[in-house]
Amino acid sequence: MGSRMEEPIRILHVLGGLSLGGAESRIMDLYRSMDRQKMQFDFLVHSSKKEHFDEEIEALGGRIYRVPRFKVYNLVSYKRALKRFFAQHHEFRAVHGHMTSTAAIYLPIAKKAGIPIAIGHARSAGVAGGLKGLLTKYLRRPLKHRADYCLACSKEAGEAVYGKKWVDAGKVEVIPNAIDAAKYVYDEDVRNRMRKELGLSDKLVIGHVGSFREAKNHVFLIQIFAEIYKERKDAVLLLLGDGALRETIEKQVSEAGLTQAVRFLGNQAKVSPYYQAMDYLVFPSLYEGLPGTVIEAQAAGLRILVSDAVTKEAGVTELAEFFSLHKAASEWAAHVVENCGYERKSRLSDIQKAGFDISAQAARYEEIYRKNILLMVPMLHQGGFERICVQTAKLLADKYNVSIAIFSSEDMFYDVGDIPLIDLNLGSRPSLVGKLVNILRRIKAVKRVKKEKNIHVTYSFGPTANLINALTKVRDKVWIGIRGYGALEAKREMKLTCGRADKVICCAKEMADDVERLYGPKSVECLYNPCDTKRLGALAEEQPDAAHCAFLSEKQPLLASMSRVDDVKGFWHQIKAFALIKKEIPQAGLMIIGDGDFSEYKKLAEELHVRDSVLFTGVQKNPFCYLKWASLYLMTSETEGFPNAMVEAMAVGVPALSVNCKTGPAEILMDDYRRAAAQDAVYEGEYGMLLPVMNPKKNLNAGEIEAEEKILAQEAVKILQNPDKIKEMRAAARQRSKSFSVKAYEEKLCTWIEAAGKFD
Repeated sequence: MGSRMEEPIRILHVLGGLSLGGAESRIMDLYRSMDRQKMQFDFLVHSSKKEHFDEEIEALGGRIYRVPRFKVYNLVSYKRALKRFFAQHHEFRAVHGHMTSTAAIYLPIAKKAGIPIAIGHARSAGVAGGLKGLLTKYLRRPLKHRADYCLACSKEAGEAVYGKKWVDAGKVEVIPNAIDAAKYVYDEDVRNRMRKELGLSDKLVIGHVGSFREAKNHVFLIQIFAEIYKERKDAVLLLLGDGALRETIEKQVSEAGLTQAVRFLGNQAKVSPYYQAMDYLVFPSLYEGLPGTVIEAQAAGLRILVSDAVTKEAGVTELAEFFSLHKAASEWAAHVVENCGYERKSRLSDIQKAGFDISAQAARYEEIYRKNILLMVPMLHQGGFERICVQTAKLLADKYNVSIAIFSSEDMFYDVGDIPLIDLNLGSRPSLVGKLVNILRRIKAVKRVKKEKNIHVTYSFGPTANLINALTKVRDKVWIGIRGYGALEAKREMKLTCGRADKVICCAKEMADDVERLYGPKSVECLYNPCDTKRLGALAEEQPDAAHCAFLSEKQPLLASMSRVDDVKGFWHQIKAFALIKKEIPQAGLMIIGDGDFSEYKKLAEELHVRDSVLFTGVQKNPFCYLKWASLYLMTSETEGFPNAMVEAMAVGVPALSVNCKTGPAEILMDDYRRAAAQDAVYEGEYGMLLPVMNPKKNLNAGEIEAEEKILAQEAVKILQNPDKIKEMRAAARQRSKSFSVKAYEEKLCTWIEAAGKFD
């Protein structure tokens, strides 16, 4: 792919700082687990000083940016700094806001700058007391309307930031704080070594891991430990962490006469060995989101006494016991002393089963960080643009979150595999009033889908899907696909859809030129339909239906055509021309592959006395194992967009003999399609033959053979009677099909999707 796609996607995380805190640690666990060749994390922090994770982030390839801390009175300058930053740095796929107090300010600024995905992430279930807490709640209020994704580490955290109604309505996704659980597995050897190094071999070791701030309730923790120490003089308290209140707690410890029994160990890059050394973790927080410390301790097989103000979701195993903050410190202490004797063992599998292991959650975050693409098609019957829709979905599915919306699933032909399929169940209706009502219902349904799925790009296939797409623009980029030249003749619809679409995608250059000339859209592009030559080659090696094998082997040379029944395909021309070919080559056969009622064409073949030499295979899941038997592919369409079936036939080595209809065949069969300006002449292209266009008026009279049908027969006979020519044309056909590769199609489409970042 081009350089744009070779570079990793960049995600911007917004935090207060990069100290050794819970949210920061969880983000770093996620960062370490990502494939950084595909995705990189950058950080926007509200701190001017270098902190714990700075060096590691830069070593991993991340970038750190800084803005001033928000202090209410500097609202104007704070916004100005953010606008300046995002004006210079709008390369991010997503902005992930963990600092929810001001996320409602910076997320809209980021979106306006062109960053497609805005994420709010509730990390705490409470706020500080007093005026500061009230202000935080006020600033958070609009966040749920500003974020594309409302995430929370627990239900309680979600309710605290977005409100209970928003959570109950299912608009908040809870993603628990996950850890790299394998790092915390209990290890007896590590326990013994750490206790020896710390001089704790014969001690009762109580622990706590957390920053020194109000929410962690260190004051009460010291009171609890004082009561434990009264009962157990061998008790030691290990305090890991740092923060603004550390000096206050050190003073409290000194005044309580516990200086020799309490150890302030500060921030530790590796916490796991300290969990191994502990006998009990005491965690009396006033509020939390979902504390990773409690999960880590359980992974290490450590018992924890946890405040009942902490979400119960943290109690993954029975090792975590919840205790009321209304109970006295002595009651907490008594519970610890009574339950400190237990057998330690690893609880890794419990943590993983509960979904708290980072490997499982990394996949979900990768989905969230992907753009959401909606492909829309009326139905999935057998047909050209339906096939391209499904193929496009499968090509994009490993890079984006792709869904297909259809108006009706009736008589589905194509298998969409694992692609989410949205059946609106709004098929066609009779009468003008019914059609108008249906359009309104489709508009309502599609708008709902676009909003609920936070769609970034909607790409539609077919006139009716294009109309609904154009009328349902929400925040998505609206792309309409023009797959047949006939669509250009519906002037009213084209003017409406082209006027509202962000991009018009045509499957032929000539069509794109005419769309631009006639309707002046914002943007018009040519994107040739993809041809998966490798896959088609493999399918061609399979065996056709046994009932057809005798015909395929006996009727040689064989001419072929592939399409569902439609007058625009001109099948009567093929049958009449074939009757003339049979006179020159009696053993020849004609095969028509496709769905529909071919009874009138069967009757025409009978009247022309060639019915036994014409095979109507009906619809085939694998038509390519039939096509490989053919010596020539015939196309007699009145109009085409980009004839997929002809290119696919060429991919399995079948030379093409096509009318020079508008548009597609000349672009496929010639290096310079402009050389075939006249539609009433024969052109020998580099990759096939172009013939005069046929009379579009349907004529099933076996006694009337038109001049163009005679020309088709004459040119076919010339080729069929020249084995060297057929061999030469087969090689050219295969070579040309490679020009319409899946890779080229995918690269072009992905480049457009990546550029479609800015919402209007």
